[in-house]
Amino acid sequence: MVSRKKAKGKARKAAKAKKEEEEEDSSAAAAQQREQEGALEAQLQMQRLLIDSPPSPCQHGFDPFPEGDVRCRVVRLYLETFNSGVGIKDRNKIDAILKAMDAVDKKYPEVLYDSSKMKHILSYFLSGGTDHILNGRDGAARTTVAVIIMFEEFIAFSVQKTQAVLHLQKLMEMLIADDHTLVSFFRKRITCSCLDKKHKEVKSIKKMGYCNNDKCPLPGRKVERSKMLYCTRCSVAYYCSRDCQKAAWSEHREFCKEKAERNAKFEQEMRIRDQNSM
Repeated sequence: MVSRKKAKGKARKAAKAKKEEEEEDSSAAAAQQREQEGALEAQLQMQRLLIDSPPSPCQHGFDPFPEGDVRCRVVRLYLETFNSGVGIKDRNKIDAILKAMDAVDKKYPEVLYDSSKMKHILSYFLSGGTDHILNGRDGAARTTVAVIIMFEEFIAFSVQKTQAVLHLQKLMEMLIADDHTLVSFFRKRITCSCLDKKHKEVKSIKKMGYCNNDKCPLPGRKVERSKMLYCTRCSVAYYCSRDCQKAAWSEHREFCKEKAERNAKFEQEMRIRDQNSM
C-alpha cells in the first residue's frame, strides 16, 4: 500500500509535469502564432508591389510600365498567383514561386521568352525589393530576391540557354540570406546609390550559405559560405562539411547523376555550337 506521503509526492510531480507540458504547449503555440503573423506580414508586403510603379522618390533604375502594357499584367498575374499559394515555411514559398512561374508561362509565354521585356520586369522587382530594405522589411526583400533569382535562372536556362540546369538551391539560400548577402544582391543590380549607406552597415557580417543535407546539425543549416564544400560532379549541391555530404549522398545520388548527365550533354552541345560558329 502506498503511503500518504508518497502519494502526495507523486501528485506534486504529476502536477509539476502537467504544468511544464502546458507551458511548453503555450510556448509552441506562441511561436507558431508569431511565425504565422510574420508570414502574413511578408505576404502583405509583397502585395504592396501590386501597383504600377513603386512609391519611392527614387525608383532605383526602374522605368514605369506604359499604361495598359502587357508587362504590368504579367507582374499582376505573377504576384496574385504567388500570394494565393504562399505559406509560412520557406519551402511553401518556393512552391508558390514555381506555381507563379507556371501561370505566367501558360498565359504570357511571349513575354517570358522576351529578354528585353523580362529585363524590364526584373528592374521592377529590384526596385520594390530595394524599397523593402530601405524601409526595414527584410523578410519581404528576401522573398523578392527569390522571385528575381527564379526569373534569372529561367532566362539563363530556357531563353538564353547559357546553363544546363536550374539552380533552385539559390532560392532557398536567399530566403534565409544574411543582411550582407541580401543588401549586396540588390546593390550590385540597381543603378542608383540608395543602398550604399546600408551596405557599409552590414558589410562586416559574414556571408552564410545553406547546407544541402536535410539532417545537418547546424542551426538553420547555415554555414559561412567561404567554408562550404560543393559536389564536384553536379556542381549544384553545397554542404557545410564532408560528413554532411556523405550523410546526404543516398538521397542526392540520383539527382546528382541526372544533373551531371545534363551538364555533360550541355557542354558537348556548346562545343559543337562553338565549332560551327568558327
